[in-house]
Amino acid sequence: MLLRGLIILLLSSTVLAKPLYIEITGGQDTGIPIAILPFNTKQASDPIDRAVEFEDIAEIIGNDLHNSGHFRNLSVDDADHDEQDLGYWKNFGAANLISGEVISRGRGMYDVTIQVMDVYKGNHKPILHKRFTEKYPGQFRALAHHISDLVFEKITGIRGFFSTRIAYITVERVKGETVHTLTVADADGYNDQPLLAANYPLMSPKWSPDGKKIAFVSFRDNRASTNIVEVATGNIEVVTKFPGINGAPAWSPDGTKLALVLSKDGSPKIYVLNLLNKELVQLTTGGSIDTEPNWHPSGTAIFFTSNRGGKPQIYRANLLSGEVARVTFQGDYNATPSITPDGRHLVMLHQSSKGNYNIAVQDMDGSRVKLITRSKLDESPSVAPNGIMVLYGMSEASQNVLGAVTLDGKFRMRIPVQDGNVKEPAWSPFLAE
Repeated sequence: MLLRGLIILLLSSTVLAKPLYIEITGGQDTGIPIAILPFNTKQASDPIDRAVEFEDIAEIIGNDLHNSGHFRNLSVDDADHDEQDLGYWKNFGAANLISGEVISRGRGMYDVTIQVMDVYKGNHKPILHKRFTEKYPGQFRALAHHISDLVFEKITGIRGFFSTRIAYITVERVKGETVHTLTVADADGYNDQPLLAANYPLMSPKWSPDGKKIAFVSFRDNRASTNIVEVATGNIEVVTKFPGINGAPAWSPDGTKLALVLSKDGSPKIYVLNLLNKELVQLTTGGSIDTEPNWHPSGTAIFFTSNRGGKPQIYRANLLSGEVARVTFQGDYNATPSITPDGRHLVMLHQSSKGNYNIAVQDMDGSRVKLITRSKLDESPSVAPNGIMVLYGMSEASQNVLGAVTLDGKFRMRIPVQDGNVKEPAWSPFLAE
């Protein structure tokens, strides 16, 4: 059943956007040193074109690369901008040099060129040279993210995530009413767009593998339900509305199933719903509380949190054999599992010896657990689709905000959002170009 009544408020038409600033909270001096030159701009003679203001593509690329934790941007304000003198840039300390052009073609359209030089090798042939034609200024931010993806992959060999999106829930007071909003934004927090808002709780957003839908939990009419919303249209489908808990949806890697938590037959248990034929299969049994399912990238296992051992720990249910095994043993509290795309690491919420709740990474064989965040109360880790960063919620000065940290914990930043307490972030998959 499609529900449009769930959407009671679209804040994008009433709230004026504020400037957003990413705040680096740790590891500013890490990464590959790069120099990014201001892009040359060639305007057309048409007065209308000359009056157009557009986003600084070089600045966005620089922010993207630096905020990945893998690059360190060198200040070029006082440098000689001769991009052909690679010896100068090598002495300047740059490993790579990025430059480009924005050329007006009239009628409000522009061509954008980007090139990347390998300064250390001293080869004057660019390692990356691309030209993008007939772009409007409104497309510049998305284009800059795409260029960042190309540069990142060319230099590191890892696919860039800058064109992906994030989703999160905000809670704020609007005209005396508590409003819960499901928002989607660019991976850097910009271009945020409320997808739906309600005067009842919304929880647990999870992106579909194709990035076109988000599963979430609603408490409309004080009754829990699991729902799927189409990002492009806002159309909502209710997929479960059993008595009791309907929660924690998680998409299978092929997008045909949802793992979710239901208490319709007693204690909360993990179920798998086939979205094609609506067949519902119970995965876990017993009197324990089983919750927070997440799929292994292979689709052959589901990891989940359970108190079946007395305290919250993470378990793995093998979908082929039916075997359930505990996978976390260090500490009294481990929950909210996510698996890195390569299947090598388990990312989770871990209670430290100091009593803080932090994001931790465990090798899949259980041999090592490493804390990668330092605040007192973190929640909802979500791994980037290339596996190099983790998005999470954190409590700071009585406010819930978004943070991101590299998988090794060496680089941390705060991701900007507009207003309200922010919780339960989810990172999208790679999106189709």
